[in-house]
Amino acid sequence: MEKYSLKVTKSFEKSFRKLDIQLKRRVDAAIRNLAINPYAGKPLRGELSGKMSLRVGDYRIIYTIDESKKAIILYNVGHRKSVYE
Repeated sequence: MEKYSLKVTKSFEKSFRKLDIQLKRRVDAAIRNLAINPYAGKPLRGELSGKMSLRVGDYRIIYTIDESKKAIILYNVGHRKSVYE
C-alpha cells in the first residue's frame, strides 16, 4: 500500500504544541498510521463537510485527503468538545 505524505497547517502546529508530551506521542503515532491508512477517520458533516476526524482518546485530529497528490493535510488537533468549533 502506498504511503501518503503529510502536510501540516500553522493551526495544527499551534494546537499540537499545546498538548502534553504523552498526548503528543499518541497523536504522532496516530498520524503515522494515517499516512498508511488515510481513511481510518470518519467523514465530518455540516460546516466541516469534506474533512475527516480521527479519534485519539478524547482528542480528535481534523484532516483532509488530497488523492491527486497522495497527501494528508492536517488542520487541527484538540479535545473533542472544542476541536470542531
